[in-house]
Amino acid sequence: MLKAWLACLGLCLPALAMRTAGGEADRGEGVPAAFTYRNPLDFSYSYFSGSAEETKKEIRDPCIVREGDTYYLVFTMWPFRGRDEKHLNDVDMGSSPGIRLFSTKDFKTWKTEGWLVKSSELPNDCPYKHRFWAPEIHKDGGKFYLIFTADNWVDPKYNQDGRWGMYAYIGVAGKITGPYEHITRIPSGPCDTSLFHDTDGTFYAVMPKGDICIQKLDLSELPKGVIKRVGEERRIVSCSNNDIGMKSSPEYLEGPWMEKLNGKYIVFFAALYGRNNLPEDRGYWVGAASGDSAMGPFKKDPRGKVFHGGHVAGFDGPDGRKWFSYRWEKDAKFRGLLCIDPLDVDKDGRIQADCTAGAEIRVPVRQPAGGNDPR
Repeated sequence: MLKAWLACLGLCLPALAMRTAGGEADRGEGVPAAFTYRNPLDFSYSYFSGSAEETKKEIRDPCIVREGDTYYLVFTMWPFRGRDEKHLNDVDMGSSPGIRLFSTKDFKTWKTEGWLVKSSELPNDCPYKHRFWAPEIHKDGGKFYLIFTADNWVDPKYNQDGRWGMYAYIGVAGKITGPYEHITRIPSGPCDTSLFHDTDGTFYAVMPKGDICIQKLDLSELPKGVIKRVGEERRIVSCSNNDIGMKSSPEYLEGPWMEKLNGKYIVFFAALYGRNNLPEDRGYWVGAASGDSAMGPFKKDPRGKVFHGGHVAGFDGPDGRKWFSYRWEKDAKFRGLLCIDPLDVDKDGRIQADCTAGAEIRVPVRQPAGGNDPR
């Protein structure tokens, strides 16, 4: 897909955990309306292996969008692999089957809303026929933008560069359930490219290239199949942790997500700390950096590793705050399962969040605060 710059420990708490927020709704008998949840969420989906339907719980790259009183979810579906010669005779040539939309009102009961993009329904020469990694949905006024990573595994000539690779695509729809049209490649947009829409209406591509880079996007000609990158591309977060004096650095950064909260720009990123690091540092972690402009400069969180998890994406939560979805990584018991938690930022742009598994969490229900949503 973060408490006062405290690393998330992910402990299973034995008692009911409580969070408070102002502006509670009332159910009419003096009892505040409340939302309760428990990480990891009880979410599963079906996958057709070629001989039978299988139920999967593990996900990657979850992204949740709130529309009215409903929360919509997209994510990278099983199988998560890239192009592999050993699996080209499998269903969908071994690719993830596409991008499927799910919805919920309480994060307990889920509904399938259908396919936004489906591999088996696309022609063999479609350049975005396979992979379907890291999908996101972003709303701008009455439009919804779907961004994802894809390519074609049938023949390299069907990819726009005429070779194997991973490319970022954007499509647009008039409603969140689609249909998404004018699906167009971002020029030189790498895998896991994220979309950010600022308060002034400017779109940005937030791109992982080992480091995290950013550049303005012009989507005004998307109906014509044209996306333009505007101005300079700028590196805003370095993979190396030399800037914060840490001995350990990740091998690369990926899965970026940008939010504007309390006037600060926050960019989250996923970082893989491999065998070249100390044992306590290894694994898949979320990092963050903050700045006063989308183009930077950004100051990295001095902890480096904010919490043990993966691929953050923000959404408007049930209590008026910004929340985030992510993939659990702390331990094998819950690894790969869908989690959500509230997200807060202090006056210095430092992340405050709780990440727990196994505890029931209760928060009061309130409509999103206008200042929490940059749009």
